[in-house]
Parts: sequence; C-alpha cells; structure tokens
Amino acid sequence: MARISRSAILQDYRTRSLLESTRKIIAAHGFDAVTMDRVAEQAGIAKGGIYLYFRNKHELIVSAIEEIASEMLREIETRVDPKTAPWQRLCQLVSGQIEVMEQHRDLLRTLLLDRRLLLDRARGGPSRRLLKYRERHELHIRNILEEGIRRKIFHPVDPAPVAFYINEMTISTAQRRVLGLAPSSQKAEAQGLIRFLALLLRDRHNAGPKR
Repeated sequence: MARISRSAILQDYRTRSLLESTRKIIAAHGFDAVTMDRVAEQAGIAKGGIYLYFRNKHELIVSAIEEIASEMLREIETRVDPKTAPWQRLCQLVSGQIEVMEQHRDLLRTLLLDRRLLLDRARGGPSRRLLKYRERHELHIRNILEEGIRRKIFHPVDPAPVAFYINEMTISTAQRRVLGLAPSSQKAEAQGLIRFLALLLRDRHNAGPKR
C-alpha cells in the first residue's frame, strides 16, 4: 500500500479545516458573512494560505456545501437496512433524512432561505454540482419504489417523478422544524409523513406479510 506523504496529510487537514470553518460561519451568520479573513482566522491559517487550496470565496463556499451534502447522504444511507423490504427501507430513508436534516438545522436554515447557489444554471456550474447529490438521493428512492412495484407492494406509479415528490415532502417536513413551525416532535413529524405516504403508495391487498 502506498504511503501517504506528510504534505498530503497536511493539505487534507488544512482543506477540511477551511471547509469546516466556512460551514460554521454560514450556519451562524449566512453566506454574506463569509470572507477570506474570517475563514482564515476561524481555521487558524494565514489568509494567503487559503489561496493554495481555493481560488476565491465562491469556490470555498460551494466546496463547503458539497462537503456537507456528501456527508448528509452518507449519514442517511447508513440508516437504511438493504436487507429489509421496500416499504421498511422507504420508511427508514424518510425518517433518516428528517433526522439528519435536524442535526444540521443551523446550516440548512441558511440554505433553505437563501437559494442563490441554485441560480447558476451553467453546465458544470455550482447548481449542477450541488444537484448531483439530490439526484443520487432520489435515485435511491426510485430504486426502492421500482422494487416495491415489482413485488406489488406499491401501486403502479412512475417512480422518477414520485421519487422527486417524496424527497420534496421530506424536505418540507424537515423545513417546518428548521424554521420552528412544527409543534410536534421530530419523530411525530416523520411518522405523520410516513402515514401519508402509506395512503398514497401502499397496495392494501398486499399490505400484510410482504411488507
């Protein structure tokens, strides 16, 4: 196995420090509060050192959001047991997504209220870089739906748009809590959404042992 050099370890450490500092500033104060001086001070790195890793503030912000998006997907996926049946996996995924969003609520409050990063529609631009994480998540939902339809657990539906709708409903459920608009607990909110999805998706004639 190739040995990792000391410089590579240092570079990884500094990059992660810069991204984590950027995320903390965004969560606490919003995008406009991110400056190279502020990030450098938070990370304990000289301002000039940032430019060894990121060309400008915009690249730093997008990279920080990409990092958290990737991390959140990993956290959600660890909550889904691939050995369980489609309905159980869908419930695990929805509950896991709400739980993970709750854990990152300070950062998500800024992202949900300030959508400027999604305004750039250029090929390969920030919006496309960030949307790939959403697409990966919705593909996971779609695969569960397709298996459930094959096994006649779910009603026949077009899985691609339905995966989008389920993701949107889950995001909206989490958003109510992030914005302080949900009176009930996180668990109760997740269970309410799951009951609603059951009414929409479950084939009642096959709702017994084959769950």
